[in-house]
Amino acid sequence: MKKILLLILIALSAPVWVCAQLRFGLDLGLDLSHVSFDKAIADSHSRQGFFVGPKVRASLPKIGLGADIALRYAQRSIAIVDDLSSDTRETYKSNQMSYVEVPLNIRWDIGVNSWGIFLATGPQWDWYIGPGSWESVGKFRANFKHSVFSWNVGAGVWLLNRIALGLTYSLPISSQGDYVSSTFNALRNATEKVEMKSYSWKLALDFYF
Repeated sequence: MKKILLLILIALSAPVWVCAQLRFGLDLGLDLSHVSFDKAIADSHSRQGFFVGPKVRASLPKIGLGADIALRYAQRSIAIVDDLSSDTRETYKSNQMSYVEVPLNIRWDIGVNSWGIFLATGPQWDWYIGPGSWESVGKFRANFKHSVFSWNVGAGVWLLNRIALGLTYSLPISSQGDYVSSTFNALRNATEKVEMKSYSWKLALDFYF
């Protein structure tokens, strides 16, 4: 499925990159992430993070189509609430989850002169460069994949042909990893491993040179 989506996107974007005007810039912003579990043995709180990195934008001004790609360093944190069956819930945090992100988007720009709006969608590849797992002894263990694939849908505004402000929602296609709750297992005398998927909102500010 991933390969099919990638081939379709490359086929659509190839003419853009060959014929378009290129702009180079800086992509930075805030990330609000939430982890979802495929079974209700734990929960998580949304946590803030950030990202920054270079970006290349290609556009065909006459028809409003374009594409952009970025290479970003991102730092996220996760707050997991374990032991949902207890009246006392405990929260565990990981504050040093570092990623390398590569979002690739097809864009449609609508505007006049030096301002307008844009719509964008496309895949994103994330490489986790931190520890493969973290745990609380006797409570839980979370194992994180080092490669994650998602799909972005977003919109925004651009000004003066140099500044773009966009809001993006990222939908997971692959899981972020798996999670085992020792407390849940002890109460039910069973072993159960569930998938974790990460959903996020991203607010980005781009500056083009």
